[in-house]
Amino acid sequence: MPAATETPATSSAGACQNVYYPVVQGASWQYQLSGVTNDTFTRTISAVRADGFDDQDTFSAGTTRTASWACQDGNIIALTPSSEGPTVSAADMQFDFTVESNDGISFPANPQPGQTWTQNIVYLGQQNVGGTTIQSRNVLENSCKVGNIETVNVPAGEFQALRVDCTTKIDIYISDTLAFTLNSSNAAWHAPQVGMVKSSGSSDMGATDIVLLAYSIP
Repeated sequence: MPAATETPATSSAGACQNVYYPVVQGASWQYQLSGVTNDTFTRTISAVRADGFDDQDTFSAGTTRTASWACQDGNIIALTPSSEGPTVSAADMQFDFTVESNDGISFPANPQPGQTWTQNIVYLGQQNVGGTTIQSRNVLENSCKVGNIETVNVPAGEFQALRVDCTTKIDIYISDTLAFTLNSSNAAWHAPQVGMVKSSGSSDMGATDIVLLAYSIP
């Protein structure tokens, strides 16, 4: 599928207008995922509200991820864990999360080089794997810093994109006991009126790269 022509996100909900994070009903982005997992997925904005939106990732392997977001004067705020979303479904497992507390933002309204921000989410998880239910409490701490505008070449084209570096720590408790901690770091590049065009990260589980294949913003 060829890359779409850049289209200004003029139909965004007012509170969600963000030049680097277009929020438009029906907008979609197709990505190639490689590293720990190799797959392609399509991210679609399924609903836009005056104060937020919902999106969904559909993977070619059959997994789906759905999530809800809030918007405040252009700031984008994940209402659920951004790495998994509130519900992730696969053939033999399902993960459901409820948020206990949520502080900070996921992406600022007008990011500038050198700017920093954080988001801390505590969420309760219930995983059903092969008929067995496991309860957990998860504490996510995310810290980000804006870099510079860089030239990025991906299958969808060449973009002048803003680099954002984030580190994430997730403590996972089972029966009130810390079971394990997952640490990760990630660099993502966001192009004006397009959104994320590339991401490169590493964690305790390995490295993951994401590149934009094509996009469509009505």
